[in-house]
Amino acid sequence: MKLDPGIIGTCVSLGLAPFIMQFTESVLSVCFNTSLLKYGGDIAVGAMTILTSVMQFSMLPLQGLTQGAQPIISFNYGAGNIDRVKKAFHLLLRSSICYAAILWSICMFAPRVFIAIFTNNAELTQFTVWAMRIYMAASLIFSIQIACQQTFIALGNAKTSVFLALLRKVLLLIPLIFILPQFISNQVLAVFIAEPIADIIAVSTTAILFTREYKRLGKYESEAA
Repeated sequence: MKLDPGIIGTCVSLGLAPFIMQFTESVLSVCFNTSLLKYGGDIAVGAMTILTSVMQFSMLPLQGLTQGAQPIISFNYGAGNIDRVKKAFHLLLRSSICYAAILWSICMFAPRVFIAIFTNNAELTQFTVWAMRIYMAASLIFSIQIACQQTFIALGNAKTSVFLALLRKVLLLIPLIFILPQFISNQVLAVFIAEPIADIIAVSTTAILFTREYKRLGKYESEAA
């Protein structure tokens, strides 16, 4: 059996977006910690460590939803069942938003539920409560990007998915971490607020691109009929 470069290339391209997302997390942590150590000291870095941990484990169910929906969407797209593709995406999107709404509510109104898992230090807890409400402010809509981005992969549109993976972290978030403190007097606030700003811009871009993709699916369905 010979390896088919075309098939291998397609597989690699489809797996590239998740790889980039994981790889850039490490780079992102270094950028956050470097800036927070400079402007806020050890307590700010400690808070960021807690926030990163909360973000990682709280996003696991969301990733499970999207990865579980991928084969369903891919199979039906390949079979030409566009109606089922749309239904699967709608279910994925609703489920993702519902979960994100619960997560967002806890972070905004009961952040100590998460923070208490990592520390009982009163000063660090108080600082992290403040930081979490800023850092996680746009987590509600972030679910939209994850659902759409993974659906792009399921539809075989790897290029768009890779672009969206790079957009939020590499093109937006990392530059904002270093740029915003130059213009906002509260520099620690500036570092934390970079996250929701990047999320809002990235989700808006994702929504525009996916709307075009959704319209393309509609045309494909009409032609198939």
